[in-house]
Amino acid sequence: MSKLYKYLSLRYPHIDTNQYYDNFDSLRISINNDRCKRMVNILLLLNIIFIIVDLTIYKSMRVKAPSYVYLYYSHIIISLLIILWLVLLNLQENKRFTSLNPKFFYSSFLNLILYWGVFMGLNNAYISGQITGYIVCVLATSVYLYLKPVEAFLTYSSSLIILIVSLVFTVNNENLLYTHIINASIVVILSYIISKINFLNFLKEFIHKKKILQSKQELEKINVKLKEYEKLRTDFFANISHELKTPINVIFCAEQIIDFSLKQNQCNNDNLSKYLKMIKQNSYRLTRLIGNLIDITKIDALNFEVKLINADIIQVVEDITMSVAAFVEDKGISLVFDTEIEEKIIAFDPNQIERVILNLLSNAIKFTDKAGEIFVSIYLKDNNVCISVKDTGIGIPNDMLNSIFDRFIQVDNALPKNHEGSGIGLSLVKSLVEMHKGSINVNSKLGEGSEFIVSLPDTIISNSQQTLNSTNMEDDYIKKINIEFSDIYQ
Repeated sequence: MSKLYKYLSLRYPHIDTNQYYDNFDSLRISINNDRCKRMVNILLLLNIIFIIVDLTIYKSMRVKAPSYVYLYYSHIIISLLIILWLVLLNLQENKRFTSLNPKFFYSSFLNLILYWGVFMGLNNAYISGQITGYIVCVLATSVYLYLKPVEAFLTYSSSLIILIVSLVFTVNNENLLYTHIINASIVVILSYIISKINFLNFLKEFIHKKKILQSKQELEKINVKLKEYEKLRTDFFANISHELKTPINVIFCAEQIIDFSLKQNQCNNDNLSKYLKMIKQNSYRLTRLIGNLIDITKIDALNFEVKLINADIIQVVEDITMSVAAFVEDKGISLVFDTEIEEKIIAFDPNQIERVILNLLSNAIKFTDKAGEIFVSIYLKDNNVCISVKDTGIGIPNDMLNSIFDRFIQVDNALPKNHEGSGIGLSLVKSLVEMHKGSINVNSKLGEGSEFIVSLPDTIISNSQQTLNSTNMEDDYIKKINIEFSDIYQ
């Protein structure tokens, strides 16, 4: 009984079509109209044959039986209505008559065929005692057209009511009348169930195809992204090869010159100092590049840890900023440090935060011309300690702001050689900040400079045993600066 109720119910299982309902209904209407067009052609040909039969075989019977007269005129009327329907459809398809909704055509045909079926059923009941014409029309439309459950119910039930009322006035035999009513009702219920099953199957097939299409589109998008990523990866490794090869070549050339000078007894202290400095800087550059590659690999493998301790973030940022002041000033750039708080103890890894600040300062120096300015400031906002590194350099294009922290991305790949980088610096910075449960954002305008803002949570950890070791701090900073600034040439 529950299954019967399910099929008789005007409702149908909830299937989410909201996102493409218009497409679904448009397709359903289009298919219905195409199928009606084929049915109309068959029906028109059939009625022409009926008219010929009426004019030849049934002509003599029309005098004795009025039902044959009605039958003859019904064939003529239905043929004219079909021709009118075809003309309107053709005008609508050729955009000459657009005031009618496409749904009008299959709806009008549906009512046309059903009420013609009612008339045929009444004639059959009078001539042969059967209502075959009505049964055939109702079953045919239920199988052939995709009708919504409510639409099918209203159409079939209204035709049934008209048929029953007409039978009451035309059939005198009470038993035969009840038989016709029962048969017509069963056929209508059966047709409604067929219509509903037909509609639901079409709906499920449509959604299935849509999901397949969406999956295909998503796969295509993923494929495009994978190709883009593969290109970035290829470019990255080509760039890394260049980044590794350049300092090695410099070191090798400096070593050859020193060796040649020693063999020729032409080596003086100034030349020796110059080439040793080249070797040292490019060794630092290799150390920085290899260290970044190792760390980014560890981060990807979830094998990198930050060692949090409770320490004064103001002191760390100020010390690292002041330690690069002489280097920045030698470049003709002004460096300003400012803080609205004198001391702030939070949980962070001093070594990694120093690395983050040095990386951001290194970028600021590289992309700021002489007479430019770099501002480092610290302030509190929304339970976060915010560290801002702002410059008046060349800025970042708007189309690159969303990808500035992506792996393998180089914003500066079109810049001169002294601005080149590996494409993993900012990606590593972002990873280190996020491992502190913080975030990093960038504000920039091309030609006016950039501002990187690191936000660290204002939290402390319990049982922090470690403290900052101030011993040899200056030497440690000098070493870190030499490594982080190794790709900035004089």
